[in-house]
Amino acid sequence: MSNGKTRMLFLSSSLVTAVMFTPMWSENVSAYAPDEDDPNAQDYTEEDMDNSQPYLLKHDQGSDVEQLQSDLGDRGYNVQVDGIFGPETENAVKAYQSDQGLDRDGVAGSNTYQALASDETLDEEPDTATDEAPDTSRNGELSNENLENQDSSASEIAATAESVLGTPYVWGGTTPDGFDSSGFINYVFDQNGIDVSRTHAEMWENDGEHVTSMSIGDVVFFEGTYDTTGASHSGIYIGDNQMIHAGSEGVVQADITSDYWQDHFIGFKTMQ
Repeated sequence: MSNGKTRMLFLSSSLVTAVMFTPMWSENVSAYAPDEDDPNAQDYTEEDMDNSQPYLLKHDQGSDVEQLQSDLGDRGYNVQVDGIFGPETENAVKAYQSDQGLDRDGVAGSNTYQALASDETLDEEPDTATDEAPDTSRNGELSNENLENQDSSASEIAATAESVLGTPYVWGGTTPDGFDSSGFINYVFDQNGIDVSRTHAEMWENDGEHVTSMSIGDVVFFEGTYDTTGASHSGIYIGDNQMIHAGSEGVVQADITSDYWQDHFIGFKTMQ
């Protein structure tokens, strides 16, 4: 898999989902189960919680979550400030914990808050005599000129995807006469002068770069959509939590915050 940056999701979910999840987590905080694949993950019980400060984890909502998101954003971690502790916020917490040498469990507990409180990076200003001003473009890696070029390319990728909406699904299809799911991705990027691998799994393993915030033109990856190892499906992100993908009903637009896509989400990458 690419050594690029780990990717995170998601943005706001519906009010109905918020109503469903809030009582469940407020009544069963001790039921938090860590990621079995994360060797640093920990089990948490009510005895571990410090009642003097917020103790936040996935599915929590409210002003404390919003403040946490704001604090992480101020420290350079890309996360939307919406007051909802979703996958994007969890991954931002994990990235911060990793950078601070903490257990990477994605839970904002006492150690994470202590690190945030003692983190003085916001008060440090670059020495104008020796330091250059920080690059505020995407991921701190692109100049303003390159960022403008990327924005233009991203819009063209989205426009290409939109231009084939309604195309029927055809197994093995890679043309506007009919697409299969990865054939659609191949076609869109080929039309924009970008080569990608033929299958979703190969794209996830070998192409592009994992990024830390969603942008138009990125590829959203999913696993377990059918019986295969690794990434099994993907779509092109077009903004506002929407993607375009080729499914059994053909090339359509879909909401990536739906329960189905969130259950299968593994990450997203830029191919630009």
